[in-house]
Formats: sequence, C-alpha cells, structure tokens
Amino acid sequence: MKKALLLTLFAILNCACAVFGQDNQSVLWEISGNGLKGSSFLFGTHHVASISLLDSFPQVMRIATSCDFALFETGGSHIGVAPPPIQTTQPPLDSLFTPAEYATVDSFFTASPYGSIRPHTNDADLWSMFQIALTMQLKDKNKQDEPFDGVLMNRLNGLNKPVFQLDNPKEVDDAINGLGYRNIAKMLVDVINDKTAFQKQAPEEIKSLSLYSKTLSQPLKLDEEVDVSLGKLTVDRNAHWVPKIEEKMSEGNCFIAVGFKHLQYKTGLIQLLKSKGYILRPVNL
Repeated sequence: MKKALLLTLFAILNCACAVFGQDNQSVLWEISGNGLKGSSFLFGTHHVASISLLDSFPQVMRIATSCDFALFETGGSHIGVAPPPIQTTQPPLDSLFTPAEYATVDSFFTASPYGSIRPHTNDADLWSMFQIALTMQLKDKNKQDEPFDGVLMNRLNGLNKPVFQLDNPKEVDDAINGLGYRNIAKMLVDVINDKTAFQKQAPEEIKSLSLYSKTLSQPLKLDEEVDVSLGKLTVDRNAHWVPKIEEKMSEGNCFIAVGFKHLQYKTGLIQLLKSKGYILRPVNL
C-alpha cells in the first residue's frame, strides 16, 4: 500500500514538473476561448535558426497549413487599412560605413545570392541586411540565405496561404532608429569580419539558438518583468500587434509566427492575450 502511494505521488510530481516545464519552454501555443470559433496558434521563431527544424518537428507545419491565415512580423498584406507610405529615416549606406567597411560589406553580399549593395545604397534595409548576414554566417550559405521567418513565410505563400504582416512601417522605422543606424552598421561589419563576433556581443542569443535548434523550446519567463533594453523592439510592438491579432482571429484560424522574445515576460503576447480573456495553452512538441 505504501509503495503504491509513493508511486502515485511520484507520478503526480512528474506530471506537475512536465506541465510546469512545458509551460515555460514551449514556443508553440494554442489560443482559444473568448468567443473564437476555432483555435489559433502562436509560434515563437528564432530569426537565425535553420529552417530544417520544421522538418524535424512536422507538427508545426501541419498546424500552420491547417490554419486560414498566417501572420508574420513583416511581409504579406496589411491588416485593416494599409498605412500611408513613409519616408524612411535611414541614411544612405555609404554614409553609415567607412570606405573600407563599405567595401567589406559589398564584397560579402556580392559573393552571396543577393549581389552587390552598390545599386541599393539609397534604398537598402540595413536591419534586414544584418539579419541576413548573421543567418549566412551561422548556417551553410548554400542551404539557407534568409532568416527563418522568411523561409517559413515563403513555404506558406507557395501553398497559397493568405499571409499578413503585423508591423506598421512607421513603428518599425521608429524602433530601428532607436537602435542607431551607425550601431547596426558596425554590428553588420563585425559579423562579416568575425563569425564569432555575434557570440561576443550577445552570448544569450547564441545559447538560445542552441536550445531552440534542438527542442523548439525557450525559457519564456512569463511572470518576470521585461528587460528595459528591449523597449520599442518588443514591448511597444507587442501592444500594437494585439488588436491586429484579435481582428484576424475573429475572421478565422490564424498561425501567428513572431520572434520568441515577443512571447516572453509580462508584456509578451502570451500574457497580453490572456489578459484579454483568451485561453493559451502550450503545445507539446
């Protein structure tokens, strides 16, 4: 009898630990309740992960293709009325780099599928260039030359899945401007010159990539306060996204794919949607 009780207690504790761990680790969450006719799903991506992960976790792609709409940070149609076009505040590339740096960046992209930056000096997107360079340095250039989210979106586009973007161009421009374009330019040069440079600048991001790439999981710290350094890059954008997410979920089942950091903390999408009355539960992968 005593042994049976101990085994029962052990089983309960194991289940509790599994639920707790999954609650804080999963990057795929089911959204239901609050009048929704069906479930939507919130997927936390890692922008520089290998897209081969989706083949290792086929459940994610099955869920994505079963939904009516896909929502990403950028790319796709605008939700609601399209905002008026903006004049970006980004200066021309040749004013952000020294001549030597410009030559280094141009050589890097010339040797890639993207080609020389010279024709795009006045209209290139520096932040996208940084993400692409980071992806190419961390991964096999012949297998993936754009961020994880971009490849995932292209897959869904290829299946004629309606794709929408959450970001407003003005809000993105404000957030990137807050980082400082010269700072981003220097980060880009560092990543091109030294594949380990990003590890030195942001070791937590690399550790996150290692965990994510093996298990599609992350410690989400749902009950913790946000790191103030994230500021406009996550907190403000999360708040702007919630009404758009709600609008599309009211129309049908949504697959919402954003960087996993947008799921984290008290100001993350998980807690924001819960505060609106939705039920969010982690999907065990």
